[in-house]
Amino acid sequence: MVLFGCAYTFSSFAAVDYDLIVVGTDPEGVAAAVSAARNGLEVLLVDERSQLGGLLTLGWLNTLDMNYDPEGNLLTRGIFLEFFKKLEGVSFDVNTARRALEEMVAAEENLQLLLERKVTGVRLNKGRVVSVMLENGEKLSAYRFIDATQDAWVAYMAGAGFTLGMEDIGLDKRQAVTLIIEVGGVNWEKVVGALTSGEYAGGAYGTSAWGFLEEMKEYEPFDPQIRSRGPNMGLQNNGNVLINAMHIFGVDGLDPASRQEALKRGEREAEFLVRFMRRRLPGFEDAYLAAVAPELYVRETRHLEGLYRLTLDDVLEHRDFWDKVALASYSVDIQGTDMDDWGRVMGNPALYSIPFRCLVPQDLSNLLVVGRSASYDSLAHGSARVVPAGMAVGEAAGVAAAISLESKTDFHKMSGRPDLIAELQQRLLNQGAYLVDFDVPHSLEGHPLYPAIKELRSLGLVTGRYDNDYRLDQPAEIRDICQVVEGYLKQVYRGRYTAHNLSFENREALLEDLLWVLEGISGIELELMGIDELLSNYNFFPGKKLLRGETFAFLLDFLSSIE
Repeated sequence: MVLFGCAYTFSSFAAVDYDLIVVGTDPEGVAAAVSAARNGLEVLLVDERSQLGGLLTLGWLNTLDMNYDPEGNLLTRGIFLEFFKKLEGVSFDVNTARRALEEMVAAEENLQLLLERKVTGVRLNKGRVVSVMLENGEKLSAYRFIDATQDAWVAYMAGAGFTLGMEDIGLDKRQAVTLIIEVGGVNWEKVVGALTSGEYAGGAYGTSAWGFLEEMKEYEPFDPQIRSRGPNMGLQNNGNVLINAMHIFGVDGLDPASRQEALKRGEREAEFLVRFMRRRLPGFEDAYLAAVAPELYVRETRHLEGLYRLTLDDVLEHRDFWDKVALASYSVDIQGTDMDDWGRVMGNPALYSIPFRCLVPQDLSNLLVVGRSASYDSLAHGSARVVPAGMAVGEAAGVAAAISLESKTDFHKMSGRPDLIAELQQRLLNQGAYLVDFDVPHSLEGHPLYPAIKELRSLGLVTGRYDNDYRLDQPAEIRDICQVVEGYLKQVYRGRYTAHNLSFENREALLEDLLWVLEGISGIELELMGIDELLSNYNFFPGKKLLRGETFAFLLDFLSSIE
């Protein structure tokens, strides 16, 4: 092994093929491999695909979710910014992205690329990954490993712990899967003109456009488990437009057969979707379906149980971790999970940091996980999963691998060494990353009702939306009460109590409405729960119009005391 031109030997290790093996050529994996190579490691980047880029170049996700702080500073710099400067803009041509990644990999002499090689197994020794096995029977060994596969397959095969989807908040659900489609015959200038005229909801800038929300609500899908939302559109260099609009439900993202079936379902739906757009959307009068993406855009499967799990509170309270390796600020965007769920935005952070410990599995000492399956809670993942943040984390993982080997320290020990974390942060700064200390208050800091809001928010039952306004002083509606009661019973008590005949009526709630909802809880007698005393504590009396904040706090007190 050669580090910085000097030969290093480690008596505790047998001879290996590489210093570092990175599995997965999504942008996060490319960033990790390039970063490690620039830090002197002999690196292998391996993937079963035939080209670089994964989600961007095969899933055709061609619009980046950018991360800026309130002053407009780009938070994800370094290798991500190097990549971004090669693109046409926030929305880009997928071939441009592929070439940019290829150039970055080819420029590194220490980096070897191995495509069309599927990793099918791992070999372990005392909590360390020793080697990975390929489908053809070949075995490749290394001192350190980085799992950059979308679903953290290497860490999973090595026995790392994970939660699936939203099971950490008591739900057997996952965010929708999307098939991105390519549409030809679009009059881009007319689309942009319509979306910037004020006549239609949405907007456009350069090669990006988004909107037509109300128009797309009229679409009636052919498949009963597919829904369309307002499209995100990205112009390609050939004049065609990539459209991210289709939500496909009932898909197991970890099952190849389920994914393949969803791809077929989406391709069939695409014909009907484009036909509707041709009739309904300005600029689409001559539109036709040109192609569909080779891969699905799967938003959520596994969530690693690492040395630390990033929480929703970390994100929305703007946590500045001592071992931060990346900054991010994208809104906590939770897409729909079924046909009755239209998704929600939990809040919009000013900025937050991602700690190194989120990359480190609890029981594996020489492997890091980067990308959307890193150690993020399901709701926090709604922000941290975006590609720019993932590339920043990937770059940090590559540097960490080099420091770990130089110091003869595994990742578990490194995570508790302030000196090594400081060295990691300094090298990232030297490579152009943006890491600053910050102390930014959040929207409800010091509010007396915040503890209750925070607890309900952690279950996804209360949201701050894009403006971080929880509307605590606005009238509570019956549907607000029903959503909290039904959600809490389902997620916390896991079916031991059920809510019957709950109304999601959009009407301001009186105390009588609140009691009616609570009486709908199976097997609960309100008198036995001391409801009168609780009502007096909140100064709730007959005929009183309830406000959202006090109602949420009351409901939490009541529901948490059922048992």
